Amino acid sequence: MGFFSKTCAKSHHPIVHSGRGYTSLNEVVALLPDGTKITGAYDGYGRVNDVSLAEAEDGTWTWPKVKFVLLDYYEGESYSDLPRSGDELAQGHFMADEFLRHCLAHGPFKNRAEYTRAFKKYANW
Repeated sequence: MGFFSKTCAKSHHPIVHSGRGYTSLNEVVALLPDGTKITGAYDGYGRVNDVSLAEAEDGTWTWPKVKFVLLDYYEGESYSDLPRSGDELAQGHFMADEFLRHCLAHGPFKNRAEYTRAFKKYANW
């Protein structure tokens, strides 16, 4: 499986893998419905700190339920306090740096639609 990612449930910023060099868009808190909370760098392949969030030990696909919050935006919320994390349009990797720089300069997006508009303008897709 290739790269895949989500957007931050609070800021709607993309979550990028650690190799992109944007720590503030990579360090996350991942929350699961059972109360599990994992903090660390997202690797682009469904893992935070080597913990797989894509597939549970019983083989079930858990990725759709995971909620990501960028560490800079996390304020102790529980899973149920947060909206869902949307799918990241460029899979956490395949976008122009101009888009990532825009995200950092812009601050949080108001909603998913604002993220999508910025992505279409700056991500070079």
